[in-house]
Amino acid sequence: MRKGIPIYVVFLLFIFNVVAASGYKAIIPYKASDFIHSIGVNTHFGYYDTQYGLYEDVLKPRLIESGIKHIRDGTYNEDVLQKYRDVGQYGIRLLLITRPSRAIHQAKSIGPMLWGMEAINEPDVRKEPGTWEEFARNEQQQLFETIKNDEATKHIPVVGLSLANIRDNPARLGDISQWMDYGGMHPYAAGQHPSNHWGWGLSMEKAISTARLVSGEKPLLATECGYHNKTDNPHHPGVSEKAAAIYHIHLPFVYFNEGITRSYKYEFLDLKPDPKMTDMECHFGLIRSDGTPKPSFYALKNLLEILEDEEINFTVAPLMLHINTFGDEKVEYTLLQKSDGSYWLALFRNVTVFELDRKEDIDPVSIPVQLRFKKAPRKISLYMPNVSDQFLLSLQKQKQLDLSLGSELLLIEIEK
Repeated sequence: MRKGIPIYVVFLLFIFNVVAASGYKAIIPYKASDFIHSIGVNTHFGYYDTQYGLYEDVLKPRLIESGIKHIRDGTYNEDVLQKYRDVGQYGIRLLLITRPSRAIHQAKSIGPMLWGMEAINEPDVRKEPGTWEEFARNEQQQLFETIKNDEATKHIPVVGLSLANIRDNPARLGDISQWMDYGGMHPYAAGQHPSNHWGWGLSMEKAISTARLVSGEKPLLATECGYHNKTDNPHHPGVSEKAAAIYHIHLPFVYFNEGITRSYKYEFLDLKPDPKMTDMECHFGLIRSDGTPKPSFYALKNLLEILEDEEINFTVAPLMLHINTFGDEKVEYTLLQKSDGSYWLALFRNVTVFELDRKEDIDPVSIPVQLRFKKAPRKISLYMPNVSDQFLLSLQKQKQLDLSLGSELLLIEIEK
């Protein structure tokens, strides 16, 4: 936890006791534990010549500290196997990118910390145009049939391969959904808000519909997504660490709201020191090359700590609520519920916080947002994961709450 709250964090709160009798909506929440498990991160446990080689000093302690429960990796040897098993003791699960000939041995060796297996990554950049399609189809079919035809592994989900060119190549590959349990996609936001750009200039709706040309109606995973910090990079723009921390908290909610089962941020560690910012690939991490966390790391860590919940079976209940923004600007939201009955409302805006042309941070003007409850909650507590994992304000028995929402996501605990 980071101590202290910056001066710029100010909530404009005006509390009223009289509330209108109409306009309420019964909002059905998702389980908080489902949302927690929708957040993953890419790793490279076997990249020994990078910062991933610092397993005991950086990779393991920072991964456990983050609270992230799902990793995606494509490396495997006996040393890496022991490290997978090691972090698996802390509840971390693995999606392994593999080849059909190795899959059964790897699955049985890794054991229960293995969540799923994925066919070869981005085959459309590994093979010549016109030849990769048949190769990709064969890889997917062989992996699926190999896993599902073995009694010891048939329960393991098989994830569809993800393509590099998500605009043109899904149509070339075609529907191979019969050989997968989940589809995969790489919707990089290219320095924009995650609601606005899902890779290759595609909108959210177009990117999902294009991905479904391959995966059909199977549930989707974003197996790579997120931001890097090389701002001078025109073909795949980066953003500042400050802006990335804001976007990285919006991103899992945007994807979760669109039915994406899990989004794996690319990636956990900056690969190598690159002080002159010459290589984009060295700046995707949540952790800098010197082992220190970026603001995105703390923001995600805070979010996961705030929303932590037991994985138990319970039935969610609707919340009668009215959200008013007093204008044309849309406020996006996600309602979650924990097993103790408490509700957690995430409010955030589709706003640009980094000007790509000028390479400058932007601080958008806040807007008023009003919440009205049909029945006054016992307590309302306000959190901002970009600032702290502790509540910033707590109120008792209020039917109406007026606040000012800036660019950072606001998380509101509602106790009935």
